Amino acid sequence: MDWKKWLNRVFWSLFLVGTIFLMGFAKKHQSEQIMETPDIKITIQDDLVLLTKEELLERITSHQFFQNGMTRHEMRLKEMEAYLMQQDEIQEVDVYKKLGNEWAIKVKLKRPIARILLPNQDGFYIDHRGLIMDIPANFRPRVLTVTGLEKLIPSDFQIANVINNDSLITKYKLDETYRISNYVCNSAFYDAQIVQLHYDETDGFVMIPRVGGHQIIFGMANSDEEVVKKFGKLTTFYEEVIPYEGWNTYQSINLRYKNQIVAKKNKN
Repeated sequence: MDWKKWLNRVFWSLFLVGTIFLMGFAKKHQSEQIMETPDIKITIQDDLVLLTKEELLERITSHQFFQNGMTRHEMRLKEMEAYLMQQDEIQEVDVYKKLGNEWAIKVKLKRPIARILLPNQDGFYIDHRGLIMDIPANFRPRVLTVTGLEKLIPSDFQIANVINNDSLITKYKLDETYRISNYVCNSAFYDAQIVQLHYDETDGFVMIPRVGGHQIIFGMANSDEEVVKKFGKLTTFYEEVIPYEGWNTYQSINLRYKNQIVAKKNKN
């Protein structure tokens, strides 16, 4: 019998068994480690802090996803991630463990661009992707205010019934509201100039500017192309007429007609 070969086999067998044992021991030791408070990183958009680190930590603590003294084995990261994705303020989330007892939560917040006001209700928001969202009452971001849609939206309106329902979104004019609001919030000038968007059954959407005693009759916003053309006409009017006539000369600026602007002066 070749003793060298035999000893070599015994050595490697013991080495393999020892390695497996050490790996199992290390894994057990790691799973029993007490986890630290998570490293929370929140990415905000347009300086709108919809959710703070303290508030996020309080939410996962109150739902028992994390408690002081919790071990690595007890962590339910996938469930926690799914829970956080259900939060109205959050657009993206990534929850992951690091080495040892460290772990992290990375969150990207939504960007609201318009607030829909409804009588006797809290209303709701539209974000930069055109999706409906809600925001807790303790935080009201300064975004474009939209009124008049209560003529279309029923008194028993529920956000959950509208999300992913294209027919209701169209019926309630939320798609057109988004097209106008999205253009406004992405223009430095119009974001500062337009403070309110009102829906009127006769004139369609009417914009209320911050500067000037006029109303801007926008009409419908059936496509992005239509919105761009109407704002193009308004920009031309602001650049070529207002500097000579003055901001308070006109009562209304009507953009509803194709290839023309109908401006009505104040009587005085």
